[in-house]
Amino acid sequence: MSIAMINPSHRLRRIAGTALTLLTLHCITTPVMAADMQPLDDTALSDVTGRDGLSFAINLNSSIGAATISTSDYAGNPATLGLNNVIATGSIGGTLDIISGTSGAPDYVSWAFPNIDGLNKLQFGADLLATDNGSSFGTGIQLQNLTFGGTNMQLTSTPGGAITFGLGLNMAIGDMQLQPNGRGISNGQMDINGIGISAAGSNGTTPWALADINAQPGTINVVTDASGTDSVQIGIGWPTTPGTAPAGSLQIGNITFTTPGGAVNLGSSSIGSIQIQYLNVKLKTGT
Repeated sequence: MSIAMINPSHRLRRIAGTALTLLTLHCITTPVMAADMQPLDDTALSDVTGRDGLSFAINLNSSIGAATISTSDYAGNPATLGLNNVIATGSIGGTLDIISGTSGAPDYVSWAFPNIDGLNKLQFGADLLATDNGSSFGTGIQLQNLTFGGTNMQLTSTPGGAITFGLGLNMAIGDMQLQPNGRGISNGQMDINGIGISAAGSNGTTPWALADINAQPGTINVVTDASGTDSVQIGIGWPTTPGTAPAGSLQIGNITFTTPGGAVNLGSSSIGSIQIQYLNVKLKTGT
């Protein structure tokens, strides 16, 4: 059996019962002299389109020894930020689509993470270590029962070369533990549980639209200041219609500090309505 060249008139098709997109190939039984696979030119490739996108489910059981970012502070001293002994478990389900842009705008990539019953909630643990100017700060981080069903993100480009993004955040964390004396050591830890971020008034059912590629775009860009220094700029622009920035909410069930003398309970916290009208953050290395 040999595989003949891809027919450019074929489309990407949905397989019954799934949203998995595969490229249909002709498989034919032919003599040995059947034609080999041939490359397609740009004209032929332009006729191949995807319609249904891609759906996926990932079972995580990962362990990473270390992930470190190194730079320097303003005095030129080395500085690092690292995550060590990273462990992540649980399941993620999502969809990936290419959506046509509006009014001559470029197409954009859309990631979405719908609410799916039966998935194992995510568990995450790592040792955070920051070192700067000869001093180090370390703490263990543990996130338990993390879900972000309803969260979505869109990515596209702009004529100036920046990345434009949209982000709708709908996230819940059952328990977050910051443990400065080492992961798993409760003495000295700050424990925050019952964290929820979503659209205001939705009670966790609707994502908070932090950025929208059309109505209030977010951007990631590299900019150069008057001195010639490059910076990574991350921002969220003003809404195209004034006063329409979506409102979000933050819910915290309980905050507790554990000390040698016992636990200090700070109770719950709630912010019913948060709006981001404009955000501009620049990150650069020291000189």
